[in-house]
Amino acid sequence: MDKMDQFSEIALDHWFETSPDLLCVLDKNLNFRKPTPSWHMATGWDLDELCHTSLFDLIHPEDHDVLRQKLTFLLNSTMPVRFECRLVKKDGNLLWLDWSIALKEPYLFATARNINATKQKETLAQNDIRLLELAEQTARVGHWRLDTATGLLDWSTEVFNIFGRRPNKSQITLDDFIDAFSGTHQKNMWNQIQQAMHNATEINTELVIKRDDAQRRTVAIRAVCETDDTNLVSGIFGIIQDVTEERLHQEKMRKKEELLSLAFRATSDGIWDWDLQSDQVWFSPQWKAQLGYDDDEISNHFDSWANLIFEEDRLKAMEELDAHFRGETDRFEMIQRFRHKKGHTAFILVRGYALRDEQGAAVRMIGAHTDITELKKLEQAKSEFSAIVSHELRTPLTALRGAIGLMNTHYSDQIPDKLQKLVSLANSNCERLTLLVNDILDIDKLQSGRMDFDIQPITLAPFITEVGESHTLYAKQYDVLLDWETSNESLCILADCDRLMQVMANLVSNAIKFSNKGDTVKLRSYIQNEKVALCVIDTGAGIPRDMRHKIFDKFIQADSSDQRHKGGTGLGLTIAKAMVEKMNGDISVISKEGEGSTFTVLLPLVEG
Repeated sequence: MDKMDQFSEIALDHWFETSPDLLCVLDKNLNFRKPTPSWHMATGWDLDELCHTSLFDLIHPEDHDVLRQKLTFLLNSTMPVRFECRLVKKDGNLLWLDWSIALKEPYLFATARNINATKQKETLAQNDIRLLELAEQTARVGHWRLDTATGLLDWSTEVFNIFGRRPNKSQITLDDFIDAFSGTHQKNMWNQIQQAMHNATEINTELVIKRDDAQRRTVAIRAVCETDDTNLVSGIFGIIQDVTEERLHQEKMRKKEELLSLAFRATSDGIWDWDLQSDQVWFSPQWKAQLGYDDDEISNHFDSWANLIFEEDRLKAMEELDAHFRGETDRFEMIQRFRHKKGHTAFILVRGYALRDEQGAAVRMIGAHTDITELKKLEQAKSEFSAIVSHELRTPLTALRGAIGLMNTHYSDQIPDKLQKLVSLANSNCERLTLLVNDILDIDKLQSGRMDFDIQPITLAPFITEVGESHTLYAKQYDVLLDWETSNESLCILADCDRLMQVMANLVSNAIKFSNKGDTVKLRSYIQNEKVALCVIDTGAGIPRDMRHKIFDKFIQADSSDQRHKGGTGLGLTIAKAMVEKMNGDISVISKEGEGSTFTVLLPLVEG
């Protein structure tokens, strides 16, 4: 060996020993013959360990097929091969290597370059692409790019999904894109792309596509232009989004809003909507008009309501709202007084209902305002009329009744027989008119809420005794007997004693009037479902079937025409029912025509 060859060999050995690249000599079975020291630094394997190891033992099992294919090709063609695979380091971690192997009999000379950093970047890029694809799939948005120089497009997988196509072409042209649109929408899309290419303008439109499965879908298309250094359009980048469901939903909502708007205009009620979580309130234009304001004169804030309502009513409303939110009432309802723009007081019937979440908590309140100012004026007029009846009519009527009654009783022997019948008739009509006036006043008080009730415990035995004794003389006038029991001496009820006496007087007097001579009217009591039942039982005329359901209505009398002489205003049972209900009770009747009736009053029982 001459000196030059000897120098080359020394230099080659030095380069082999000091090279940072992973160099090695392998036999044809891929066993290591001579690895460089850099292998130890890169893989953790000692050189002695490597020299007794096959490359197959270090390569990841999933990459063995690639390694075998490349080795077969190399040995058959003697052409160098290049490939990538993963090597398992001594600590178990993986190392991506870019291999280049050449054959020089009888050995293989290989160079491996660490490409871990590159592979990590590729993995991150692939993950980003996958996330983008998932995001596009979720939002039903695809992206596309047109190269204006070649007329070729590149679009994402979601564009294929939106078009209802499968990737079946290596190159996608602008014609492929335009053809997806329906009818005249093709020309529209083409014109917008041409305009963007010439003027560098943005595209923002909605068109209809015809999918390969014949479905028609509405898509939103937005795009911007890419320009080169000379400001010429080099490409157009855009997105396409399927908005079919959204537009259908918007159309349904629009129709619902139109119907709701028509309903708002058709009704005289004002509507309000209160979001309890955000504390946002909305008042309809009619709500504001009821108080004399235009829509833009009152802001949709809670303070607008608070500033217009009377302070006393506001505090009461908040208390009742809290009770409704807690579930103590089925709905919120009260009459509130508001300050009208013109200065007068507006009376508003306010009704509302809370919407609740799955846990039952109130999250929203929707309600209506009904202007009852005119009704309040009518109530006031009726009250004034009642006052007139009370003071201007009842006073002279009482005097007239007294005078005629005096004539009928004390001076009857001095009155001629022909006049006696007229005096008796006048006395009877005065009595009837007095009853009517008193009943009308009671009805008015009940309806206006001005009749006071003093609910107290009442011991039943002495009360029934008082009812019976006070009607005994009246019963004798009709040749009817009264029978009452007081066996439940300890039984006690909750009621207003005077009002209940008025109710029982009406029931007992009716039973007496419509009984036959010699009949017995019974008063009975018993406990029923934790309440006390007071019963007035007669065996008289009874109530016709077609009258039973309206016997408690105003000016209804169940007696036939030949019984009208028995008297009555037709308001007694109406008053009795209203009074009983004010005392938290109930009244009902069971009757059979020709056999009699049983009126039952149910009132709360006082536990002993």
